[in-house]
Amino acid sequence: MSAAYRIAFTYALAFAAAILLLGVAVYFAADAEFRRQRDDQISAELADVARQPGRIGRAIAERERGRTTGSFAYALFDPAGRRIAGHLDTPRPPVGFGMIVFQDPEEGPDSARARAVDLRGGDRLVVAVDTETIEAIDATILTLFGIAFAAVLVIGFVGALLLGRYLRQRLGTISRTANAVVAGDLRLRMPVSADLDEFDGVALALNAMLDRIAGLMENLRQVSSDVAHDLRTPLLRLRGRLESVGVVEGAAERAIEQGDAILALFAAILRIAEVEGGGLADGFVAVDLSALVADVGDSFLPALGDSGHPLSWRVEPGIVVRGHRELLAQAIVNLLDNARVHTPEGTAVALTLRADAGRARITVSDDGPGVDAAERAAILRRFYRAEASRTTPGNGLGLSLVAAVAAAHRGDVTVAANDPGLAVTITLPQAG
Repeated sequence: MSAAYRIAFTYALAFAAAILLLGVAVYFAADAEFRRQRDDQISAELADVARQPGRIGRAIAERERGRTTGSFAYALFDPAGRRIAGHLDTPRPPVGFGMIVFQDPEEGPDSARARAVDLRGGDRLVVAVDTETIEAIDATILTLFGIAFAAVLVIGFVGALLLGRYLRQRLGTISRTANAVVAGDLRLRMPVSADLDEFDGVALALNAMLDRIAGLMENLRQVSSDVAHDLRTPLLRLRGRLESVGVVEGAAERAIEQGDAILALFAAILRIAEVEGGGLADGFVAVDLSALVADVGDSFLPALGDSGHPLSWRVEPGIVVRGHRELLAQAIVNLLDNARVHTPEGTAVALTLRADAGRARITVSDDGPGVDAAERAAILRRFYRAEASRTTPGNGLGLSLVAAVAAAHRGDVTVAANDPGLAVTITLPQAG
């Protein structure tokens, strides 16, 4: 059974049931109103005839001759129960409203609605109306409602088929695209119409997920290639160092240093993978970012000073974010170390923290040579190293870790020109 058709036919049946209940309610309400109006007409006619004492028989005769009778029937009974006026052939009924059986000259026994009242002298006046009129109206209402209900059922059935087909088409498109992606075609995306309805919202969310998966897969391919490429050179160096152990003085120490560099490379890769793997948000706490940035700047001041990079910082107080204190500190340290390693001696480095529209912005800027506009976005990728940095130590993972930490904190990293120099900004949401 198709869920789309089950939903469509369930809705159609519920709608039909509602129409049926509404029709029954309308039928009984209309029938009750017609009967009330009939009783009011009987009472009015009875009162009009009864207002003519001494000539009631004559008034009944005039009405029955067709002058003003309409659909009424009349009878006047004496105290002994004998009918003394009127053509209504029925036994003397009790006082009040009630159903009576009378002899119709053409149809035989028939039913009518009647009201009887006692007059002065003991006579009883009866005015009745045949029930055929109400029954005909009820039959008409039932016939019309039956036709309308049948039309509703047909329309509901056709509508359910169309709705089920529409739902199956929309869901089928998503399903086919998902199956194609599972089969390996990561280029496909869910179709999105111009209506931007709920299905389009699901399609957009799935497309965002597929973009993320495709990005991760591309990142994995890039990382695999870069790891193989970047490890080849240090491993060859390590092999050469080991071959020269016992022959060249200090070869063993240099081999150990080369091994430590390789271990540091793998440690950086694992750290990035840990941050990007998610799950860190469960341990986030409120972090006084103003105090953290000031502490990092103060602790990194000697290292930058020794390398000939004067450091200045400006921190707005009272800025708080939710996050991981050690990771945030590592990201700031990586930015400062990146400025130290990749700029010449004498380059001034500035560290700033400011709040802007509910966002905290940490910026490390310098007045060094900067980075070409074409390479600014690329330097956040793993193992990427600009041509000007090929001769400096490093593995191209420092800014990648910064980007991973920012993403884990629902933030981002932007690289911009500082004119002169470079400015890298981490933007994080402030704690509410």
